[in-house]
This record gives sequence, structure tokens and C-alpha cells, in this order.
Amino acid sequence: MERKILKGEVIFQTVVSLVFFLPVAVNYYQKTQRSDFFIALFYVGISNLIGFLFRVLLSKSKFHRYYFYGVILFFIILYFSAVYLSDSRMDFVANFMGIGGVLFNIYYLIYGFYNVKTMQQKKTER
Repeated sequence: MERKILKGEVIFQTVVSLVFFLPVAVNYYQKTQRSDFFIALFYVGISNLIGFLFRVLLSKSKFHRYYFYGVILFFIILYFSAVYLSDSRMDFVANFMGIGGVLFNIYYLIYGFYNVKTMQQKKTER
């Protein structure tokens, strides 16, 4: 049962990521507002947070710790870069936030598929 829930969660996260990031990627060359990307990143981040809580409750994995501490470290670095570079390099801070958010989303999806795969292998071994 837990594997089915996690499998559904991974599929849901993949669909959410595609639904929000695909239009942004398609409209990239049309020079639309830059805020569209950060709005999409916000919704993907919220769904990742909810999905992460499901993953922590349903499965045990060392990747939970890596993701959690990575996100905390990312926000600490983002905070200090925003404080110290806010006057001169705000574009660097915005790009760092966008690239970091997308990379964490990719990591989150990959380790979700990996968790489902390892749960499947453990189930077939029993």
C-alpha cells in the first residue's frame, strides 16, 4: 500500500512539474515577465513540500536527510547572498534561486523514482 501511495505521489509531482514548467519553457523566447517562472517555482515547491511530508511518513531513506539539509543549506546561502549582494547583483540572486529550485526539483523527482524502485525490489525479495 505504501508503495502505491509513493508511486502516485511521484507521478503527481512529475505532472505538477511538467504542467508548471512546460509553459514557462515554451514562452522563454517570447520575453514574457520573469515572474511567471517564480510563480511556477512557488507552486512546484509547495507540492514538493507536501509530497516530502508523505515520503517521510511512508518510507525510510537516507535521501530524505540529503534533501532536507540541502534545502536548508540552499536557503541559508540564498539569504546571505541576498543580504550581501542586494545592491549590486540582484540578478545573480534571482538566477541562483531559480537554478537551485529547478535542481532541487529534479533531485526530488529522481530520488522519488529511486525510492519506488527500491521498494519494489524489496517487495519481490520477500
